[in-house]
Amino acid sequence: MNSQLALRQRLWRWHFFAGLIVCPFACLLAITGSIYLFKPQVDAYIESSVNARAPAIVAGTTVISSDQLLSGLLANQPEARLKMLVLAKPDDRSIEIELIQVNGAAEIFWLDRYTGTVLDSALSSERFLNVVKRIHSELLLGDLGSYFVELMASWLVVLILTGLYLWLAKPDSQQPSKLRRWFVPRLKDQAPRPKVASLHGVIGIWFALPILLLLFSGLPWTQLWGSGFKQVQGAMGWTGPGQQWRVTLESKSPEQGALVIEEPSLWQIDSDPHAHHQEAGNGPTRLPAYTGTLAIQTIEENLQSERLVPPVQIHPPQSANGVWTVRSMPQQRSERISIHYDQYTGQEIMRVAFEDHHPVQRLASQGISLHEGVLFGWLNQLLGLLAALGIITMSIFGLLIWWLRRPAGSLAAPAKAPRPVSLRFGLLILILGIMLPAAGISFAVVIFFEWCYCYSKAQWTTHSSAIVEP
Repeated sequence: MNSQLALRQRLWRWHFFAGLIVCPFACLLAITGSIYLFKPQVDAYIESSVNARAPAIVAGTTVISSDQLLSGLLANQPEARLKMLVLAKPDDRSIEIELIQVNGAAEIFWLDRYTGTVLDSALSSERFLNVVKRIHSELLLGDLGSYFVELMASWLVVLILTGLYLWLAKPDSQQPSKLRRWFVPRLKDQAPRPKVASLHGVIGIWFALPILLLLFSGLPWTQLWGSGFKQVQGAMGWTGPGQQWRVTLESKSPEQGALVIEEPSLWQIDSDPHAHHQEAGNGPTRLPAYTGTLAIQTIEENLQSERLVPPVQIHPPQSANGVWTVRSMPQQRSERISIHYDQYTGQEIMRVAFEDHHPVQRLASQGISLHEGVLFGWLNQLLGLLAALGIITMSIFGLLIWWLRRPAGSLAAPAKAPRPVSLRFGLLILILGIMLPAAGISFAVVIFFEWCYCYSKAQWTTHSSAIVEP
């Protein structure tokens, strides 16, 4: 077997085993991802459903201030603490207030701005899109699930790259035009397997680039790749002025000294700047009650001259020397801005806009906007939806090809390539493992176990051949 055939055999074997494992999870990620693409529409529907429950406004009724709405809500829940208040959009009937309950759970309340009535409430973790996001990012398994999702996404990249090679380098004497075979499915064959194989390959050609763009744009969210990227940022000086600021407040507690305000990453998956992974056994984190005499109404008055894109969140101070923080948190990262106010005077201390971040951060964050389908409007949503459908159909057709070719009761895996791995192929695997660390670790594990298996098999063969029958 020549080197080209050996390479094809080896890649086919990788493609086969990776496909059997990855395809079911790829379909799950594609389904949840395509649902989350339509977050603006889902949020608008939920908001309109909540507002529809409000009674008709009596003539002369005025809007109740945010401070009064919050006080009324906390009066019925004295153990709760304010986490954030989301300002109502123009002509919005309700305001959204999120509290941290005594058990550490975050609960959202929608209050009628004219009557103060609670129109609806829900635990933040149980909201539909939050559940979808957690399935998509961690399979509802926490950090362990996020590592597994990163592994599956990394191997999906390997699947696409190996599939492209297998399809483009496939010899076919029956099709004189390579371009036609590559881009047009061949459906005139009588046997179902060639038809399915042609559809599988052609869909892969058409959707490989959009799928790879979506996969790589989501890497800053991941555990291994994301943490590595953060370390590279620090080493290269790409953090920019928006990552951490030291500000001394002119507050009534000057003995507190300098305050450290940490800006959340532009591409963070959670819009809550105080969200963090809890250590096992520590229990839920309770936010302290905010201090100071400044009313929320003062913050709102400061914002009247601002042109902030909804949703606009107001976060209370988190310490005796803390600050009020206003965050404009649309999905489009280039429109995000944070403004910090002294909790006693209401004076603006600083603001962090998209332009304050390093260009590398801005580029990565725009990739997240692309991943979420908001970078260029409904066309971005359509692109994401088509890519998700491409993943699902390719996965189904790939599994169907295997099902049609396998003998009953057999896995029918491709045979191992007899030739050893070439230096060029080894370097390619090394580069891919560095680019995708989750896949790289799995490469090392697979190679180790395969070496152990081959070594033990060779030892058994040598031992057996040395036995001489009497």
